[in-house]
Amino acid sequence: MSNPVRLFKPKNVAVSHSVGLLILSTLSVQISAADTTKTMINRTQQPCLPSLIAPLQLPVQSFTKKSQPLAANLRDSKKHLEADQLSQPTPNRYLFTGNAKFTQPNLVVLSERMLFDQGLQQSEFQGHVELHQPEIVLTAEQVKLSEITQTATLNNAQYQILPSRMYGKAGQIQLNQQTETAQLDSATLTACKQQPNQSLTWQLKFKEVEINQQTEEVVASHTSLWIKDVPVLYTPYFAYSLADRASGFLFAELGSIKSVTQADHLQFIKIPYFFNIAPNMDNTLTVIPIDKRGLIFDNEFRYLDRTLSLKFDATTLQDQLTSKEGLSTVDSAGNITYDDKVSQRWGASVQANKNWGQGLTSTLLWHETSDENFYADIPVKSQFKTVTQIPRHLKLNYQKGSLQTYAQISSYLRLRNAPLNYEKRPEVGLRYRQQVDDFSFNIQSSVTDFVLPISSNTKPEALRFHLKPSVEYQLNQPYGSVKATLVGNQTLYQMRDDASNTTGASTHSLFVPQFALKGGLIFERPMQLFGQSYTQTLEPEVQYLYVPYQAQSNLPLFDTGNRSLAFSNLFALNRFSGSDRIGDANQLSTALTTRFLNPNGRQVADVGIGQIFYFDDRLVGLTDTAPKTAQTSDVFLKLGLNLGALSASSTLQFTQQTYNLLHANSRIKYRSPQYGTLLANHVLTNRDTASEKETLSIGGYTQVTQTWQLGAYLNYDLFNEQLYHGNLGIRYDACCWAIEFIAERTQLDNALYNDAFRVQFELKGLSTSEQAFKKILAKKLNF
Repeated sequence: MSNPVRLFKPKNVAVSHSVGLLILSTLSVQISAADTTKTMINRTQQPCLPSLIAPLQLPVQSFTKKSQPLAANLRDSKKHLEADQLSQPTPNRYLFTGNAKFTQPNLVVLSERMLFDQGLQQSEFQGHVELHQPEIVLTAEQVKLSEITQTATLNNAQYQILPSRMYGKAGQIQLNQQTETAQLDSATLTACKQQPNQSLTWQLKFKEVEINQQTEEVVASHTSLWIKDVPVLYTPYFAYSLADRASGFLFAELGSIKSVTQADHLQFIKIPYFFNIAPNMDNTLTVIPIDKRGLIFDNEFRYLDRTLSLKFDATTLQDQLTSKEGLSTVDSAGNITYDDKVSQRWGASVQANKNWGQGLTSTLLWHETSDENFYADIPVKSQFKTVTQIPRHLKLNYQKGSLQTYAQISSYLRLRNAPLNYEKRPEVGLRYRQQVDDFSFNIQSSVTDFVLPISSNTKPEALRFHLKPSVEYQLNQPYGSVKATLVGNQTLYQMRDDASNTTGASTHSLFVPQFALKGGLIFERPMQLFGQSYTQTLEPEVQYLYVPYQAQSNLPLFDTGNRSLAFSNLFALNRFSGSDRIGDANQLSTALTTRFLNPNGRQVADVGIGQIFYFDDRLVGLTDTAPKTAQTSDVFLKLGLNLGALSASSTLQFTQQTYNLLHANSRIKYRSPQYGTLLANHVLTNRDTASEKETLSIGGYTQVTQTWQLGAYLNYDLFNEQLYHGNLGIRYDACCWAIEFIAERTQLDNALYNDAFRVQFELKGLSTSEQAFKKILAKKLNF
């Protein structure tokens, strides 16, 4: 394993993680829960913190491996002893009584009585004894220290870890600096503030705990977790690592799922265990007992070094339900049809990025499953439960200077009701760019073998070669710019000679040149708006585009379609995406944009309007359709606003004759540290046509009160008045515990709904949950 580096973030461990907090500064241990402590302090205000077991005598700092051990402190030459009275019972013994205080750098010991034996090199503190170090405070009824054996014994002790203020008790604590061990008997640990009735929300109890710094391990026996006064979890033995990342159980998750193949809800619980293999390598095994189906094993392996990142997931299930009844389909009336019987079900994925050096890199993203219903039935990778296909690829890239080449295989994992899409098996491409003064020379080429995953008599297969050289001249000035572009498009097709070839020939050749001349000006003026100073720009743009007509209706369509709604498409050289169609053009594109800039030059708002004027009919279409004869395009309008916390953008398309709204894509986003985040996205396509669609996605997350957080997400079909997808998340944060509830509803392809829920419970100080609902919203709304 070459060049291992510590690059993974620690995974927070649940119950066993608490022992990592029980490290006394006498062993100079780096606490592995530093992230947990920081998180808890940030989330918890001062009233939530447990009380100090003794007034602090030293500034607080977190555990570090550089902390001075207690035995080493006692040997430090900078010592200071004081007390109300000093006596010498024997020549080698000194007795300090009344407010005895021993101080030296990073150590303060307070007691009512201290006896020091110079001959035996032993000290005994009696009465109310307090030991203060920057990272921990200890109190005891009696403390015995030996400089010869480098040991210490504390009886009836209390300890408190700083700055988290987690605390506990121990009948006895025995420290040995030579072996770098600590032994705690009848110990407890909690992060909860004591209630007026002396009760605690939760605490851990141990019969014995041994902490070994040399082996970086904690071993505890007869450990139990108590909620209030009720024991809820017990383990007779466990070992725990003191490394920065520790192996152990993560918080469990309860849930329910109703898949497209089931009429009933199935309950499950996820029990994950994290294996810390190395600083740059780990593994998480999750056991998922699920109602009726049996036991699911879900494993995630991660590896990372300076040249390679690797993630491998594997899930397996001996499905008791489908092995008896077979895979089922439920229609809108609730009728169940059983298909083939499948007992062993599995899913796997691998994601890897490798830098081979000298400009050579590779990426791999691949998915496989035992059957098309796997992700719909099994509560893993919830982002795939309603998709019909999953992209996958293997790609090799090489780049040196202006030259870039690649080779790739691109395909899809076909799931339930998957469309029949072309796969690239393989594709080889090259890109080259050279800048000479104001001229830019470019070459793009690709050779692609388009193959269908299953045979079809209606869609042909072919090997396509595409070459696209171009030259550009661009001149930029503060007041404007001009750009001339000349492009040549050469495309060759070698068709597969079978029944699917309906193009009329085994080979096709197409050459289409493109010429564009684009220019723009920038005018500026200062202005006052709402009492604020701004700079307003006025930016007209025009582009003349000429592309001669070449008949293309007999050519296949592999990766080509109409362009999506975007204001920038007014100036696209091709009205189609992909390489199978090069649209003929004799047109003038125009646009007028105004922007508002604040004194710092940041854009606050912008408005733009644009339209294309056609001098000839457009003859090339995706299919053999009638030419488009309109002399003007639809009118495009863009709006933008950026006020810091509030931002909005909208692109609108209006018909050229009646100026009715045809397409729209609008987005508004609000983010405030005080009030939370809100995002809404409205999409309208083909208004007042047979293919009209209108959807609204809205979601947000907010801190309702100091303890309650609320999040929601909704994706709604406004045209059909149907809910596509909805999430609701509620989180309650108490001082030392939290609970999160997530409910989800997803429309399935049989007009039924999948209703699911998840519950996560967190004991603060032991670990932190990932706040799953915030994670879900971030993915859905791209916060």
